[in-house]
Amino acid sequence: MAITGIEYAIFEHVRPQFPSGPAVLQLGEANWYGDVPLQRLRADLCKYVTDEQEQKELLEEMARCTPPGAEPNLFDLARVFWRVFVNPSVLVSIDLSGTDRSLVLDLNEPVELGNKFDLVLNLGTAEHIFNTYQVFKTIHNHTKPGGLMIHGAPFSGWVDHGFYNFQPTFWWDLAAANGYTVYGIVYAELNPLILNTIHSREQLLDMPSRKQLGGNSLLYPIYRKGEADAAFQTPMQGYYA
Repeated sequence: MAITGIEYAIFEHVRPQFPSGPAVLQLGEANWYGDVPLQRLRADLCKYVTDEQEQKELLEEMARCTPPGAEPNLFDLARVFWRVFVNPSVLVSIDLSGTDRSLVLDLNEPVELGNKFDLVLNLGTAEHIFNTYQVFKTIHNHTKPGGLMIHGAPFSGWVDHGFYNFQPTFWWDLAAANGYTVYGIVYAELNPLILNTIHSREQLLDMPSRKQLGGNSLLYPIYRKGEADAAFQTPMQGYYA
């Protein structure tokens, strides 16, 4: 998963919704994509990180990650981003090809980490896992009651990018079956950068007729889990239910 201009905009917008020092689980260890200027990250670091010592440490970390004349450390830059916009007390990653900080686990299989998280992130990972059911069950099981889940996945185009593109009905019916509150689903395109918040199935279904559906688009649902820690439920497609 990569932090692109899409993730940057979304996390800046939802930043006030995060609890203080959340425990965070990311499926796929994030790296820095590079379409957002580093000057913007520095400016936002100084804007949002008000503790002078922490601000100084993060600016020094950014400098270490971007040595002159050398390749930047994209994974460490992503960790700076998380500290600025999420400030996690715990950051756990599952990734078969991340850094040595990641847990090397197969998400096709059941995963039990022994704890639950305030925020679980699936930003460009689920489409690469064949066992989709297990991925979303794992996310559900590791989200605390009342915790947030933020997904990002291909919607249209993205030929041979992964196993799947996810249709709008998947996201609405997943939420309905499991009692998730849907804060919104962000429709996004990467180049040029387009972001639109979608509040209903009908709004999305109307986009093709209005020629508003791009060749390579993504959907980013933002969910809150219910307070009851119920078992994961397999959705029935709403059209047939």
